[in-house]
Amino acid sequence: MAMPSASMVEVMHATNGLSTDICSAKSSPARSQQKEILLSQQAQRLLDLEARYTVGGFTPLPGFFERGLGSILWASVKQDVDGKEYLDFICMFSSINQGHCHPKIVAAVIEQVQKAYNINTSTHNAKWPVFAEMMCKRFGYDQISAMVTGAEAVDLACKIARRYAHEVKGVPSDRVLVLGVSGNYHGLSGGVWNLQDPSPARTEYGLDSNQHMNCNPTTSKPLRYGHLSDMEECLQEHHGRVAAVIIESIRNTGNTYEEEVNYARGVYDLCKKYSILFIADEVRMGSGKTGKFFSFNHLGDDCRPDMLVIGKSITGGAYPASFVLSDKHIMAVLKPYESGSTFAHTPLAIAAAEAAIRAIDEEDMIQRAQDLGNKFKELTQHWKRHRHVGSVEVRGADFSVKINEDAAASVTARRVGGLCLAKGLLLYALEGRLRMSVSMVMTDAQLEKGVKIIEEALDEVSGYKGVIPGEVWHGAH
Repeated sequence: MAMPSASMVEVMHATNGLSTDICSAKSSPARSQQKEILLSQQAQRLLDLEARYTVGGFTPLPGFFERGLGSILWASVKQDVDGKEYLDFICMFSSINQGHCHPKIVAAVIEQVQKAYNINTSTHNAKWPVFAEMMCKRFGYDQISAMVTGAEAVDLACKIARRYAHEVKGVPSDRVLVLGVSGNYHGLSGGVWNLQDPSPARTEYGLDSNQHMNCNPTTSKPLRYGHLSDMEECLQEHHGRVAAVIIESIRNTGNTYEEEVNYARGVYDLCKKYSILFIADEVRMGSGKTGKFFSFNHLGDDCRPDMLVIGKSITGGAYPASFVLSDKHIMAVLKPYESGSTFAHTPLAIAAAEAAIRAIDEEDMIQRAQDLGNKFKELTQHWKRHRHVGSVEVRGADFSVKINEDAAASVTARRVGGLCLAKGLLLYALEGRLRMSVSMVMTDAQLEKGVKIIEEALDEVSGYKGVIPGEVWHGAH
């Protein structure tokens, strides 16, 4: 059995002085014999500092890392006694599909940073026109605009769509609608949070919008991902004022592959029917990870979004950059001083993007993503019969495992994730689901090792009754 990480300290209960590992504890009648899994003093100190001095962010498991290469992460020697290595099964939220510190990307960034790393909108950047031509020709669009984060690029795409609907279609600017769909994620900035599911927090920030929403304006019913009739009903009534629908064509958050493809294709067809712009958000699910370069490529060879939003792994995660591509008649509404950023399309961003795309092409990473997905399906086929597993969904190198949570039996996705971290594997645990994404350079052996760790955690979680670090987000205390 894979023993817990060296970043965790095992402490025997003093009840009887015996020592058992967490695997044998599941069949042991003497629960008091279990060893506790505790964070090291240094890791706990960092969590306490984070809770005291930082706000916002997300709720990851308590792993602290300082180095990565390919599909491996290393914890700081100061935090892990032996600098233990971990398998990365989250790919930094899909921002490093090409793996940590890919040599081609590293070399390109180092070469560029020694020349100039920030030549920005205050002047002209000699790399930008050449890069723009390459991107437009490669992906089949007329023009491109650059931002920094995925949320900024989504915001820009929606801004262009609204202006286009007003200027070209004659929709009053205060009546223009941009629709998202339930369960999609586009970011948390003030301009795009309102495309996502309503929440008390968003309302309290005053960010609910009458022009960006993912519900039917008449009924307030959510436009549920996977339920085409919701969108059909909404557009029948409101198509005259809808500028665009923005969607992540493939989500992998519970629906089957066939359901996702049929739904996204149906939304695309409705947009064509009503002359509404179809915006493909490929920030997370693009750059090869689904076994095609973009997730909308799964919808058919004739599917061509009106606007394309890309980011994250388009630079291999080496530098933040995002881009919006569309045709000239749409992009023409955008004028100087209406978009831009100090750090958009800098030489460093372009160098990283060029190298990241080259790595995908030269190393046939898209095929590798398909192979990894097929291998994961093969390795986890028997999980369908596991009492704690509801379903396993695979989209290339992106995996989603639904956990049958049972509080009475101490089974939650976060507890499973915490056990995985203790054994040397990092993933992201959501309510009722394990979210995973692996790099397209992961080896079969690494994938097999990771699957074994997850399976051990699934087998052990109900038998381990102690507290598992990470089962409750530290900020909740």
